Amino acid sequence: MKKLVLSRRTMLRGAVGSTLFGLSLPLLDAMLDSHGEALADGTPLPVRFMTWFFGNGVRLDQWVPSAAVEGNNPDGDDPRFETGLWEGDAWSLSEELAPLANVKSHLSVLTGLYNRAGSQNRRGHHDGVAGCLSGHPFIALDPGNANYASKFGGPSIDQVVASRLAAQGIESYIPVLNVGVSKRLTDVEGPSLWHISHKGPDEPVSSIHSPQDVYDALFGNYVPVDDPSGKLRVAMLDAAAKDAKRLQSRVGSADKQRIDAHLGSIAALQKKIQAIPPACTKPGAPSITNEDNEGQEPLEEVAKTMADLVALAWSCDLTRVASWQQSGSVGGTVYWMTGATTEEHGLSHEPGGQVLINGAVIFNMTCLAYLLEKLQATTDGTNSLLDQSAIMVVSDAAQGITHSNWDMPFLVAGKGGGKLKTDLHYRATNDRGAAPNTSDVLLTLLKIYDSTATEVGSAEGYSNVELAQIKNA
Repeated sequence: MKKLVLSRRTMLRGAVGSTLFGLSLPLLDAMLDSHGEALADGTPLPVRFMTWFFGNGVRLDQWVPSAAVEGNNPDGDDPRFETGLWEGDAWSLSEELAPLANVKSHLSVLTGLYNRAGSQNRRGHHDGVAGCLSGHPFIALDPGNANYASKFGGPSIDQVVASRLAAQGIESYIPVLNVGVSKRLTDVEGPSLWHISHKGPDEPVSSIHSPQDVYDALFGNYVPVDDPSGKLRVAMLDAAAKDAKRLQSRVGSADKQRIDAHLGSIAALQKKIQAIPPACTKPGAPSITNEDNEGQEPLEEVAKTMADLVALAWSCDLTRVASWQQSGSVGGTVYWMTGATTEEHGLSHEPGGQVLINGAVIFNMTCLAYLLEKLQATTDGTNSLLDQSAIMVVSDAAQGITHSNWDMPFLVAGKGGGKLKTDLHYRATNDRGAAPNTSDVLLTLLKIYDSTATEVGSAEGYSNVELAQIKNA
């Protein structure tokens, strides 16, 4: 019997009344070549990219996986740790990274890196967020009544990846999906601290902090705005299910199960979104104004729902690039689940607040773990979405208490379609002057999506060198 061959763009279609709609499908066997290693037309399987940002740094003595050696000073800006490359069973996760245990095999921990774009030490967090996410030193702005203000000096790496894909003719329904969790952002010191995705110095892109808005952006273009009861959405899912039954009669058993699971995940996701408190469903651009639930942001619920949405978007190939703003640079997030009653940025500068900072980092890594485990559990051809992704995790300072741009916390998760090594900790050096540039990581990841790329960043942040330790030959 001849194998049914489907286009990657095949959709479930239906009609409710006079409304026509299409619902994207996950990657099915019928869309692959005979080896399951490419699409049926020979096009390579998609590789996704994400920047995952959390503000205000870590506790290096609780973050760096290798054992601390004599002279370690966690509250200084020149900690001393063992240097080298450890792989597999030769390394173990630190306290702050412990939540990532289930995805350790898909993780690279990079320490001893220097954000050289911020080497002028002009303004702590501004240096960190702009340099690590773009490779360009920030551009200072007139602060007005604020303490300081700046904008990015160039495009952020997520936007660079998206533009390189577009230049190759790889167009996505949403070029970059920008999601956010905590809405307590700093909007008075310019775009650098407010946004993490920038098309250029004068084109910041807001994160979407409402899961419902993200869902509507991905799947809801056919839903009228006057559908408060959700009845039309249910009817559309029912109509899509009928088309799914038709398609299931033509595909193999594995694809039948994938289609069923896909419809089930969409229905479950709608229920989850409806259960989130109103504070998380406020429409519009991100803002520091936050309608909390008795003064508390529902951070965990929002993070989990956003992770489900990203996995669904990637599975349906609606976007290949995303940015995730877990919390803001100099943000006012209160990690109430750790016992904190005041905002994190202020705590990060208090010696007595470091235990709570440690708890905040662990909470953020727990949210990251949920995303990575979701991607690991979602099939994509013969691999998982995590196999077919590269996710760069970074903060805006090594430690908030010092504002240091040296020894920045960097993680890379996912195998990048087989182009990245994983299950390793690489500590480059304890010598700031000899430390690799964080922009080296940006270039290494960019080349996954554009093999012709030779450089990223500018001025002190410029790099034309890849980080060989995480590259597969």
